[in-house]
Amino acid sequence: MLPETSDRNCASALLYTPTVFAELPRLLERAGPGRPGQGSITGLFTVLVDGDDHNEPVADAVRGILDGHIVITRRIAERGRYPAIDILKSVSRTLPHALTADQNALRLATRALLSTYGDMEEIVRLGAYKTGANPEVDAAIRLAPRVEALLMQTKRDRGDIADSFAALGRILEDSEEAVLEDAA
Repeated sequence: MLPETSDRNCASALLYTPTVFAELPRLLERAGPGRPGQGSITGLFTVLVDGDDHNEPVADAVRGILDGHIVITRRIAERGRYPAIDILKSVSRTLPHALTADQNALRLATRALLSTYGDMEEIVRLGAYKTGANPEVDAAIRLAPRVEALLMQTKRDRGDIADSFAALGRILEDSEEAVLEDAA
C-alpha cells in the first residue's frame, strides 16, 4: 500500500501525488495563444528524467500535453555531437506545417535512414552484418555518419535552413544513387 501524503493526495505513480498530474495540463496549457487581441505565451519546459527513462510518469504526461518535445540524450553527448538531440525520439506536431513539401520529404527520408541505421547499429558493431545483404542498410551505414556530421554544431555556428536542407538533399541523393548502384 502506498503512503498517504495528505487528505487529498494519495501517493501514486512513483510516489507522485495525483495533484501533480491534475495540475500539469493547467500549467502547461497556459502557454499558447491567448484570447483575441491579448497575444500569446511561448514556453520552453524542461523535464529531467531519471536514468534516461522517458516513460517516467511525469515525462510521459508532459509529452501527451505539449505539441512537441526535444529529447536530449547522454548517449549522443558522449559521442561528442552537440546539440545532443535524439532526432528519432523528438517529435513536433507543428513542424510539418512550418516546412515546405520538399523539406518534409527530406526530413522524413532522413528519419527513415537514421531509423534503419539505429535498428542495425548493434549488429553492425558486432560484425554480424554482411555488406550487400540489404541495400537500404548499406546506404544507412554509409550515410548516417554524414547526417550526424550535418547535425553537429558549435556555439558559434549559425544555421541557415535553406543551406541545411540543401546539404541534407545532397546526402540523400548519394543514398539514392548508392541504392541504384547496389541494385544493378
